[in-house]
Amino acid sequence: MPELRDALGYPSVQLPPGGGVRLYTMNRRTQIYLDEEQTAKLDERAAAEGTTRSTLIRRAIDAYLAEKEEKALSWREQWQEAVAETAGIAPYLEDGAEYVEKIRRVGAERLTELES
Repeated sequence: MPELRDALGYPSVQLPPGGGVRLYTMNRRTQIYLDEEQTAKLDERAAAEGTTRSTLIRRAIDAYLAEKEEKALSWREQWQEAVAETAGIAPYLEDGAEYVEKIRRVGAERLTELES
């Protein structure tokens, strides 16, 4: 998956004129607590990638949010495919609206019988 934070056009990424350095502008400051192991692993990876701990955290959040959106989209597509594949599979059944009206009519007739 491409790194969303590094994509041009992303709201927090700007290229200064004549330079290849990306500037990140932040809208909100958020404080989180990490245990020592998490901090050490983040610092190790940040050093290996030549970036900061904050950048790694922002990328991880972006990937997490994109994954959730992709899963929702995938589920929606699967549901639509299932509906399309099963539409008309039982042509002997009445139309949905006609069926509901029939049930309501039968229920109303039964209620009238019980009230008499």
